[in-house]
Amino acid sequence: MTHASVYQRPGRRVWYVSYWDAGHLGRIHKATPYRVDDPAGHRNVLRMADNLTREAQAINGATQRELWGAWVPQFLEDRYRSSPKTLTRYKGSWCWVRTFLAENNVRTPGALKYQHVLTYVGWRTAMRRHNGNFISRNTALCEVKGWSIIMREAIRRGYAFGNPCERLGIKKDAPHRPPELTVGEIDKIRAEVLRVEGSKPVTERWMTVSFEIALHQGCRLSETQVPMDAIDLDRRTIRFAAKGRDGGEPHVFTTALHPALIPLVTELQAAGAAFTCRLPRMAAKEWWALRKRIGLEHTKFHSTRVTVITRLARAGVPESQAMAYVGHASQTIHHIYQRLRAEDLSLCTQALAFDGRR
Repeated sequence: MTHASVYQRPGRRVWYVSYWDAGHLGRIHKATPYRVDDPAGHRNVLRMADNLTREAQAINGATQRELWGAWVPQFLEDRYRSSPKTLTRYKGSWCWVRTFLAENNVRTPGALKYQHVLTYVGWRTAMRRHNGNFISRNTALCEVKGWSIIMREAIRRGYAFGNPCERLGIKKDAPHRPPELTVGEIDKIRAEVLRVEGSKPVTERWMTVSFEIALHQGCRLSETQVPMDAIDLDRRTIRFAAKGRDGGEPHVFTTALHPALIPLVTELQAAGAAFTCRLPRMAAKEWWALRKRIGLEHTKFHSTRVTVITRLARAGVPESQAMAYVGHASQTIHHIYQRLRAEDLSLCTQALAFDGRR
């Protein structure tokens, strides 16, 4: 089973090799870079097959069930089955981690060392995205977080004695904090959205709908696709299914429907819409392209949520009401979104008048 073999395919100019791969727990058949018509090609492909045989024999002694490919994919499926987006994110992270493990011949959790994890961060941040930007350290550390969850499971199963992915001592870079949208910026976005979608029926104007709902309710982009039966015009309420914490169950909450959205919701109901809008697969990317066209690339779609929370704080809305309105369960997270300026603190200076005047 572990012996690698060399063969030719009719009409092909290169040698092929068949070998046992631990990650796949089976044989792999692939083309080699060695040409059949090259006198040294046969010798080189035989040497390659010999190396693959020795590698397979070296790791074949490990218990088959401990190999990464034997249990990690199914573990992720079972753990995050109820959270498709989280599952997709962790499966994507695992693809990069698995590639790194294969390159460094780390076949089982027990063989993972602290130095491997540190090396991974540098290995990952040396890569570039499609737009030419380097992968950020925060992205690499987020992938290590998913890796750490996998290692915890490996410890529970008895495949490893420690988790080298935890307590790395590497701090994240300060994240970009989305700014509050100004009135002028909101007008620019609305004007561009109208130019792009103004002639379309309301059921196809997903940018219009998603922006207005986010701007008035303070929800995330993914949450603007609301089932129409989650909106009650009589009670003026709207029900959101927000993302759960750490990939858990969605946080479902009902909040007040902003009166400014009632005409839009009424129009969607009259058109027979099942959802407020249907977000395309790359909705965030399309929104980024729109903001870039109008010179607002320094903002994010999430700036709508920042704007809502900041305006509520500036207007003196009690924090408990503001948190209930946007679906925040944590005061710490809620405070992060506030962008109050010095001029918003006049009540503070008025309260600290010690000369007898108020």
